[in-house]
Amino acid sequence: MADQPQISKKKKFIADGVFNAEIHELLSKFLNKAGYAGVVVKNAPNKILLTTRVVNKQEALGKNGVRGNELEALIEKRFGFKKGHIEVKFEVIKNKSLSSAVQVELLKAKLLQGAPTRSAAMFIIRNVMRIKEVKGCEIVVSGKLRQQRAKTVKYKQGYLISTGQPQKDFVDVAMRHVFFKMGIMGIKVKIQLPTDFSGKLGGIPKHLPDKVTILEPKINVDDAEIDAEPNPRRQ
Repeated sequence: MADQPQISKKKKFIADGVFNAEIHELLSKFLNKAGYAGVVVKNAPNKILLTTRVVNKQEALGKNGVRGNELEALIEKRFGFKKGHIEVKFEVIKNKSLSSAVQVELLKAKLLQGAPTRSAAMFIIRNVMRIKEVKGCEIVVSGKLRQQRAKTVKYKQGYLISTGQPQKDFVDVAMRHVFFKMGIMGIKVKIQLPTDFSGKLGGIPKHLPDKVTILEPKINVDDAEIDAEPNPRRQ
């Protein structure tokens, strides 16, 4: 793909979308035990960098880092890249309770094991909301839950911003599809990330726009001298 001639922008967007979708599908199956939580694709001048977020980096690398080399070779062979054109890096998630991708994978695993939908969803919500700084969590399950007719059920605790730029900055969203014998089920997890300037918690280093800070009034020097003088009327 790197040596192909120039194509239109429309076809390039479609090709990039197909590439990202196939990479995500491959990594989600290949790194299932490592706690796969998403990938960021960046185009460098001579290579493509895949930054993969995982819970267990040692499990993702494998013995002597063999799994990372296997991934690079598989992707290069699938898309016809030259050797060394793909570079895979693993990034450890600081707080997996605040990662919607980790939580939606956990919910998917519980549903595949046969757990009831409500109990599995509430387990995820309790796991997220046990962190005091988290504002809210929402889980949407759509499909054939237990009956023949499909429906959508929403479980929510706390509050979430739903519009504007703060929604893009503070709300972490992840979706997965679960395949059952009766049909396919879609699950979505939303987590409102807290304000975290230290970077230790894994939140956003800024406040919400509706936060109002009331400052102490400034004291003028002249006013302070007037207040200090005795008032003859009070004597």
